[in-house]
Amino acid sequence: MTLGDLKLGIKRLLGRDLQLNITREVQRALRLGDHDFPERLDLPVPYGRGLPERVVELLAARLSYRPGLRVLDVGHAHVMPCHRDLLRSLPPPRDLTGIDIAEPVYDAAELYARSIRGSVTAMEFPDASFDLVWCISALEHFGMDNSGYTRDFVVDERMAERARDEMLRVLRPGGALLLTLPFGRYENHGWFRNFDAAHLRALLDPVRARAAIHELYFRHATAGGWAAADPEALREVGYADQGNAGAAACVVVVLTRRL
Repeated sequence: MTLGDLKLGIKRLLGRDLQLNITREVQRALRLGDHDFPERLDLPVPYGRGLPERVVELLAARLSYRPGLRVLDVGHAHVMPCHRDLLRSLPPPRDLTGIDIAEPVYDAAELYARSIRGSVTAMEFPDASFDLVWCISALEHFGMDNSGYTRDFVVDERMAERARDEMLRVLRPGGALLLTLPFGRYENHGWFRNFDAAHLRALLDPVRARAAIHELYFRHATAGGWAAADPEALREVGYADQGNAGAAACVVVVLTRRL
């Protein structure tokens, strides 16, 4: 995948028609699905044909939410319009905090009670401050070249692990960390990574004593859109293989902090 391919994909992804289609598909899945999250997501057939992984990730985020939860949204400064549509749809009372190394590119005060500029690897929140932490399509950018978002970034391959530990620290016992990543064949694109099984294990194995972990894998296909997948079948799937303005496969991970 060339830089030109990436730029074309990003331009398409930010298009309002595409964003509306993502929002509508998530709403449809909420209406029709018999979900048992985090055990499984019940996706309609077909689901999200030609659409990026947000149709899976935002559905998982909505199913993880309950009114009144203290929610931390990691990497909120550049969330897409479909993400913001989801936030607007959350039933009250809402208690949302966003944190990012960049300034939001929209009016965050409309959606978040607090918008914090800072690093997720060294957050100033006390222990157990949140009931739910969302890290949606963000961790793959940690420690990478984020010059497209801000000048205040550091290239550091260990940053994702430190962020994982901080997100668990600020999570109350019994609370959940929702983590989503593009998945398949390992690819380093400079500003983000496509995770494979080995890199995901390296991220999750050190915290299995501290958190119960559910992993759900999904793949996009031209005919049927998004569906659950066996991770073994994703070993050779590249990020842009489906030409759907995003990842061809993804993993949804829920880490529930042990009591």
